[in-house]
Amino acid sequence: MVAGRIPRLLKLIALLQSGRVYNSAQLASECEVSRRTVFRDLKTLHESGIYVLYDEEKQGYSLPWKTILPFKDLTFEEALALFVLCQDLDQTTVGLPFDQFARSASTKVLNSLPDSLRESVIDAAQTISVWCTPVNPEVLSATHHKHLFQAAISKKNVRIQHTSAGTSKPQSTMLSPYHILYANRQWYAVGRSSVDRGIKAFPILKIVKSEVLDESFKRPSRFKLDRYLSNSWDPIRGAGKAVPVKIRFQSSVAQMVSQISWNPTQQIRKLKGGMIEFRARVDDLEQIVNWTLSFGDQAEVISPRAFRDLIQQRASDIAQIYSN
Repeated sequence: MVAGRIPRLLKLIALLQSGRVYNSAQLASECEVSRRTVFRDLKTLHESGIYVLYDEEKQGYSLPWKTILPFKDLTFEEALALFVLCQDLDQTTVGLPFDQFARSASTKVLNSLPDSLRESVIDAAQTISVWCTPVNPEVLSATHHKHLFQAAISKKNVRIQHTSAGTSKPQSTMLSPYHILYANRQWYAVGRSSVDRGIKAFPILKIVKSEVLDESFKRPSRFKLDRYLSNSWDPIRGAGKAVPVKIRFQSSVAQMVSQISWNPTQQIRKLKGGMIEFRARVDDLEQIVNWTLSFGDQAEVISPRAFRDLIQQRASDIAQIYSN
């Protein structure tokens, strides 16, 4: 390697790991080289396994974590967290195409730890587990999951056919998958649909046919998953405006409701007798009907009237089923 390049690469890594986002001109100035040399150095880092991230919104480069980290420097807590999460992921979250790779990667990390630390982690891991309700493997299609993950990572459009409520035949669209999201016990592909001409979330379980195309897409810098989800209770957003809701919960469920962040807009007000008043803004009232009913007679909708009527109608339908 040319003399002086190694110190420059080390300085480049230090700059990128500083927590600040640098554009190519700023990196060139800091390293006292041309932008062309900076791009060549970034390519060298990439080829060496140091993956520099490019922030499209900030138009710059960064290494958001310590990329060069000897495993021996991991603390007991860091190693334990990594091992438990990756090992249990393989057994709980069915439908993730690379879950088995997370398991094998954590095993490799574990085997490279000092003997005493490795034994402590293995012993402690026997007493800690992460359990999520798994998806029924009989309804999964590994092919569609693989295609959507592949398309999102490589930024390729994908042609899909999917089923939806109220339609008898599968619908077809070309999707640019901007983000793959796990929520409400299933995976969603969030991106631009050629049919809807806008951002939409598609449950991968509802996809019956998929084909990754050669055509590439560029994810808009303005797209942010949090902004897309906004006040939505579900990745499949409603078409209406956000509606303020108010629900009163009895003391028997108040603590459980309070300790979970169900919605970014939620507010909790304590009432007499241990009861609480839950307030939030939601995009679609239908999205939270089942959630509210799951608390049975321990939840009462106060407003709006339309939401209260929905609960009353659903409760009436349930009562009718069990009256016979």
